[in-house]
Amino acid sequence: MIIAMPMSRGRLAAHFTKAQRIGFFNEYHQLITSFDNPAIGGGGCRAKSELLSLIKAQKTDIVIVQHIGERMLGKLLAAGISVSQGDNTESIEVLLSQTQLLERRLLDASQGRASLNHAKKGGCCASGGDCGSAEGGCGCGGHKPMSAVSSLLQKPESAQGEQASVSYSGFRPLS
Repeated sequence: MIIAMPMSRGRLAAHFTKAQRIGFFNEYHQLITSFDNPAIGGGGCRAKSELLSLIKAQKTDIVIVQHIGERMLGKLLAAGISVSQGDNTESIEVLLSQTQLLERRLLDASQGRASLNHAKKGGCCASGGDCGSAEGGCGCGGHKPMSAVSSLLQKPESAQGEQASVSYSGFRPLS
């Protein structure tokens, strides 16, 4: 069993994607390895996708978090990774020993924090796009490529070739 713990200053990080490092522990609570958090500098969807890939690559069974966003929580759960809630005032040993307690488990993405920035950006991954893909504006596939946007700006087929009548509220049409 592999347990991942986002860590800052030798303790559980307050927020999952803002941790300085991700530590990976075995079932005997021994640190196996740790990595710099690829999402620490921001980087948006792509950096968070790299963090998720790192956790999957280490064959993680359980992740310990204090606070986590609802989309990242949903992605961990969808990947079959259990998520255990901890408190950064507790020691690493206590946190590791409590990962098996079912009352500590987060079972639904709605138990994570809603992202205010995500909503402001128009929902980068809201369309079900895979964060980190080469399509789209922010690297997550959630936004339409510019070719799709520019095609929306063209005249509708019914108006092509004929003079379309357009009126705007407060403006008189030209005679």
